[in-house]
Amino acid sequence: MRRTLAFLALAVAAVAVAWQQTSLARAMGMHATSSATHVAETTVAADSTLWIQMRNVDLHVDPQHAMRVRALQGQVVTKPGVVAWLDDPTSFRIRATSGEVALDGAAITALLNEVAFNYPDAPITNLRVTIEDGNIVQRGTLHKGVAIPFQMWSVPALQPDGRLKLHPDKLKILGVNGLSLMHALGLHLDKMMNLSKARGVTVKGDDLYLDPLAIIPNPVVDGKLKSVRIEGPYLVQEFFHTPDDTIFGSFVRPDPALKNFIYFRGGSLRFGRLTMSDTDLMIRDADERDPFDLYFPGYNRQLVAGRSIPLPNKGLLATMVDFGKLGTQAPEKAISSR
Repeated sequence: MRRTLAFLALAVAAVAVAWQQTSLARAMGMHATSSATHVAETTVAADSTLWIQMRNVDLHVDPQHAMRVRALQGQVVTKPGVVAWLDDPTSFRIRATSGEVALDGAAITALLNEVAFNYPDAPITNLRVTIEDGNIVQRGTLHKGVAIPFQMWSVPALQPDGRLKLHPDKLKILGVNGLSLMHALGLHLDKMMNLSKARGVTVKGDDLYLDPLAIIPNPVVDGKLKSVRIEGPYLVQEFFHTPDDTIFGSFVRPDPALKNFIYFRGGSLRFGRLTMSDTDLMIRDADERDPFDLYFPGYNRQLVAGRSIPLPNKGLLATMVDFGKLGTQAPEKAISSR
């Protein structure tokens, strides 16, 4: 009898131990699963990257002139703790992962006059740029003691550091051969103009060096240019593809039926008095027969003239009227140097 009771006690103890081990294993498994879920949720919550994609957008450099963004994809970058705000294009930068933009002579003229040489006693004034027969042609007034009209023809050459080298293949000063005149006097362009205060433009010898990304309007675009070429009346700049560009077409997937748009996906974005998290904002052109004409300082007028539709996934589809089709109204403030 005693042996039987001892055997039963031993069996009960073994069952109790087995139950404790099983319970502990289950608890550990549940804890591991919970921890894994928590880690995954934390990773998702911590992913605050905001992406932007543009296609066929005329992005204004001032109320009259625009650069044509044929395509631009990249990451929206802000200072720590700052949410990108569409009402203030200086609040964020765009780190380009790929893209192609084109500027005509009028847009280049506006950028050089309003940004590069927009300071007191600038050595070059009244600058006008045209693109003719594969050349960038600059006409303006050079100030070196006296006002000297000049004309300069050059073919842009992309440098390893991303700047454009503009070597004067032909230069006219006061209607004569400027290069021959300067060289006869032992002079070069860097002795004729002081560009120490210019933004995005330097001179060495007879060559001008232009940093095209330093003079485009806000938001600032960071990236590396792959090529620069002239196509008819446009100076076309193409960006290198970066590894991050694979996010487009996977996580960032705009409606393929749209031709002209700006699309924001992920992260947080502020516009007007609203802030969107896990952003899914499509801004489309009301009339796709021509490029989407957008001027950031006037975007709210464009938005009010259009319409906005909430989407089933809690995203937002905003349709905007082209800036140039808004009609006459008090002019907005032109771009300023950043």
